[in-house]
Amino acid sequence: MSDEAQNPGTASEALELWDKGKPLRAFRVNSDGIAQDKIYAAAFEILRHWDDWNATAIKGAVAFRAVSKDLAHLTGKEFDSAYSIAHVARLRGWSRMVDEHIGERSPEISVRSGA
Repeated sequence: MSDEAQNPGTASEALELWDKGKPLRAFRVNSDGIAQDKIYAAAFEILRHWDDWNATAIKGAVAFRAVSKDLAHLTGKEFDSAYSIAHVARLRGWSRMVDEHIGERSPEISVRSGA
């Protein structure tokens, strides 16, 4: 079985592959030193609970930060990166998001759960 980074079309497909420990195409995001895999793990946690957390009285990023202890370890910059990944992947799809963000300041990387 290949360990080549996969490039799923949708955020849901990416979450399914992440949960299986498959490597995914991604791009480097802003952080204050935390590993990129940890930021993407937070993004997938946001995706996993998007509908539940958006249904709360507090909307969007504020709700995610308020109700998830899993995101408490992130700095503001890192949380913003994770939230942006989740939000854009839902709107544009995973592969399109990755393709649109890879560049000189955001080089292509691969990420996987459990790293």
